[in-house]
Amino acid sequence: MNGLTRENSSTIAFIVNCYLSNSISTDELQQWATRIMESTGEYPDYIVELLSFDAPRFHIYKAIGFSPSRRFTNQESEAIFGITYLRNRVAFDGPTKECAINSLHMNQTILTEFRTAFPFIQIAV
Repeated sequence: MNGLTRENSSTIAFIVNCYLSNSISTDELQQWATRIMESTGEYPDYIVELLSFDAPRFHIYKAIGFSPSRRFTNQESEAIFGITYLRNRVAFDGPTKECAINSLHMNQTILTEFRTAFPFIQIAV
């Protein structure tokens, strides 16, 4: 359960950041949860909650049961919005498209992490 627990929440923090920035849809969040359940023998209880999550986006913390902790630099956060723009999704309260795309190009680790977490999503960079 590396990165999915309150004590080590780096992975779920990335997933939540992608969700709140609209880089992924609710359906894609549910697909991610399904993949976690299918690929690991142990997973936190909240993964089951995410399978049917359909509340407003900001309620994701209630479904998880805690606020995941991971420090994203401004450039990393902007890079996640870059994914939002590349996927032609609406960015809520994000940087400009140009700034976000530039940050994504400068933070390839964010793109790699996204592709690892969501291999079922194709992104043309």
